[in-house]
Amino acid sequence: MIEVFGIFVIGYILLSIILVPFQYRYIEEMKKMRKEHEKKGISQGEMFEEMEFEHQQLHLNAQGNFLFLLANILATILYKIKHRKKMVG
Repeated sequence: MIEVFGIFVIGYILLSIILVPFQYRYIEEMKKMRKEHEKKGISQGEMFEEMEFEHQQLHLNAQGNFLFLLANILATILYKIKHRKKMVG
């Protein structure tokens, strides 16, 4: 039983590492979209309401799926580290 759990954990970690670049690009695009909509005076909620249904579902899956949790956390940390100077200044 412990071996099966170990294999599951190792597989989950490997999957998360593979997904980090995809989640990182997703975070970058969402930040760009948010900035563009802020310039227009549109709130984040309104931005999501304006999205097509398919994009809303993709966003929900990318952010809410348990399989992507570790990849989301790692990608967010990497994004914040890489863009630290831009956020402070």
